[in-house]
Amino acid sequence: MSHARGAALVLAGLLALACSEEEQTAKLPAAPHRTTPGGVERDAYGIPLDQPVSQEARDRIGGFLDAMVQPPLEETSDVHDRWLQETRALIAELCDAGEDVGNAALHAFCGDASDYTITRWALLRIGANASPEAAAPLLRELMLNYGFRRDDRAEATLLYARVDPAGYMEDAREYVLRSERPRKTMPDDEFLIRGWVAACEELGTSPVDVCADVATNLWMQPYARVVAIETLAAHGDDGLAREALRTCLIESTGDGNIRRKAAQAIRDGWAREDACSILEDVLSKEVDPTFASFLTTLLHAHCRGGNDE
Repeated sequence: MSHARGAALVLAGLLALACSEEEQTAKLPAAPHRTTPGGVERDAYGIPLDQPVSQEARDRIGGFLDAMVQPPLEETSDVHDRWLQETRALIAELCDAGEDVGNAALHAFCGDASDYTITRWALLRIGANASPEAAAPLLRELMLNYGFRRDDRAEATLLYARVDPAGYMEDAREYVLRSERPRKTMPDDEFLIRGWVAACEELGTSPVDVCADVATNLWMQPYARVVAIETLAAHGDDGLAREALRTCLIESTGDGNIRRKAAQAIRDGWAREDACSILEDVLSKEVDPTFASFLTTLLHAHCRGGNDE
């Protein structure tokens, strides 16, 4: 079974659970199915012919797919720059084009309209923004289920957090707050924690408690911890955030990158006097010459009259 067929069948099942047949026709796009011999007929853009998607929406997605074909590599940089600007503008336009266009984009995604990652991501973004109610179940299944394209799962994670932040938190919590090696293949921890921060932004809640846990959690992938540390830098007045950064700064695992990120977060997020005090204290006890050199440079620039580079 292909990735797109899997996504299509999953979406079909979820929509059947969510709505009656009549409601599906009225509110959501009928579930897309991959073309098979003797099966559903699709237009040139991967959208089933028998679905309630207008011809205008089909044509707009078709035009978008044509526009996403990159210029030949031998073209000059100005041609590639113009293509990039035009396609970015087109994506933004389609994200605001309404439910019909959003549904067409979701069908095109599930119909394998493109093999290019950037185009598939764009179809998901258009669907998530223009038709979020229909997109949410598909994004959820892409995030949670192994077998879909790895890049699609990462993008779906970030979009799901924006489209349904409460649902995202419920589904992601056990993975974001795990205290052991993952037992299930999920998108990289980086995307899970970025999604968590995005969901907090949507709901107007603080990400500090979860980011503090992730930043100090040795079971999490290192770059997820970096994302959490960078998030905590914006909460310099929060006691939990400060304690987590302090813990990362003096961490004894030998991960110099985590320690450097923590030092920079303290520099950027704390009051100058507090930041300089803890950095000086750590330097006075530091046994790693490489990290001591880093701290010395940081202190000279931020606390001892030097200039930031």
